[in-house]
Amino acid sequence: MAMIPIAELRRLGETQELEFKRSLSLMKEGLTTLCGMVNATAAKGTVVFGIDPSGDVVGLGDENLDSAQRTLAQHGRQKLDPPLALDIRAFLCEGKPILILSAQRSRAIPFHEYGGRAYIREGSSTRQLSVLEKQSLSVLRNRDLHNGPWICDQCGAYAGTISCVEVTSAGPRKTYRHSCGGEWWPATQPISPIEGQ
Repeated sequence: MAMIPIAELRRLGETQELEFKRSLSLMKEGLTTLCGMVNATAAKGTVVFGIDPSGDVVGLGDENLDSAQRTLAQHGRQKLDPPLALDIRAFLCEGKPILILSAQRSRAIPFHEYGGRAYIREGSSTRQLSVLEKQSLSVLRNRDLHNGPWICDQCGAYAGTISCVEVTSAGPRKTYRHSCGGEWWPATQPISPIEGQ
């Protein structure tokens, strides 16, 4: 089992992309938080089990870490839609076992739901998205529906609008290729609550 220095985790503290959970009994809350993190603009997040929100290492006691990792993975497969690849790793921190759960959303997926509900992370808190906010995210992040602005994933170029058509043997089709070899993706902005929701 690899060692991880607590100083680094304490220095980071809880953020939009990092959350501490005291125990594995908070698995549902941890996966809800992770869902909110990957739905935010950064599209990634990490939840650490075995560390108190204050930053104190409490460890996971006598938990069977292999079993805990399997349970987390199975629960994630059952509750996250569309499926989200979870990275689950066990570490020793100040001599105590902890589990680190992390994930990243594919840009091709507008948002994930946990237990039939979509969440988003704002600062160090997580809230449920309304139906209108989910619709807005779908339009904002769906390349075929997005009006701009755009950013190239390879060179970082910005464009207000793009009009790329590729001629194929089957006829013309829309493409998102940039001249540098990268691809154009929606340049998303953080979602803000819709008034009156």
